[in-house]
Amino acid sequence: MKKTKTLHNKKTLDAMELSLLCHQLALVFKSGVSPLEGIPILSEDTNNPAIKKPLEYISEKMLNGMSMYQAFLSEGNFPDYMLNMIKIGEMTGMLDTVMENLSVYYENESDLNREMKNAITYPVILALLMVGVIGIMILKVIPMFAEIVESLGGQISKEAQILFSFTLSLERSLLWLVVILVPVIIAIVFYIKTPKGRFVFDRLKVQNPVTGPLYRKIIAYRIGQGLSLTTQSGMNAIDGFNAVKELINNKHVTQKLEEASQKLTKGESFSDVARQSGIFPELFSKMIRTAELSGNLDSVMKKLSRVYGKEAEISLKRFSKTIEPALVAILSIILGIVLLSVLLPLIGMMSSIG
Repeated sequence: MKKTKTLHNKKTLDAMELSLLCHQLALVFKSGVSPLEGIPILSEDTNNPAIKKPLEYISEKMLNGMSMYQAFLSEGNFPDYMLNMIKIGEMTGMLDTVMENLSVYYENESDLNREMKNAITYPVILALLMVGVIGIMILKVIPMFAEIVESLGGQISKEAQILFSFTLSLERSLLWLVVILVPVIIAIVFYIKTPKGRFVFDRLKVQNPVTGPLYRKIIAYRIGQGLSLTTQSGMNAIDGFNAVKELINNKHVTQKLEEASQKLTKGESFSDVARQSGIFPELFSKMIRTAELSGNLDSVMKKLSRVYGKEAEISLKRFSKTIEPALVAILSIILGIVLLSVLLPLIGMMSSIG
């Protein structure tokens, strides 16, 4: 999420810390305590330094005359979406409801982020281990078997001889591979960090057939969650859409959402704009069309966010469960071929000696 620039060198709160903070603020406001009185009390009672220091700063600014929104904005380490919702809460007198909804939103964000990390981390680790094991087999183990076979005077099969020749050439060319690959990887990383490269990479994440459907579900979930909160807070669809379009940290999606926002301002329907953008699942556009006809955008957005949040979670787990056995199978096949090409001539020799 986009963060407001700050002059303070402070740790940015993660989604779970934001959820905890919003939950505590909701409890304070629901008890009838005003933000001016409640936030100083909360800063004194909080033991978590990541939350305590920002609250102390905010409390000081509010005592000096700032509104809650201005104080949070001045602190500088809170997401723009949270700041906008605080501003809406102050304007509508619904700060307790806004904080409660934000707590649920950031808790769901934390769960989704954890699922995404789990789905990616284990396959990556497994793939690295697979490459490492195969590398050790080819560069260290196979040459040792070759020496044993040759010392016993045995004949190496044609397949094994090809593999040994490949191993020797790989050892000689390994340094050159590193010299070539490292600059290429560095160039790709630097290109992705440029505005054009970031845009191309972000567009690839949405449009590719492997991760694209999952990414669009995540977009639908986050936009649905945001619109559910904004409509509950009394904001109309156009202003709500403008408030939540910064929730997606993807340059390509941000451009599409900006185009959609301009179309909404010109009077086009929300469902048509969502369908034309090409970044939402088909069901998302159809459900919005139903909401427009029934005038029940709030409940539809809430339902859509639940549906796509669950679908994204299931898809991430399915992806993780699919990639793991596939990698294990590939590793087993490669190791089997490598071992058989060496062990078969060695077994044949031992049989002839026996």
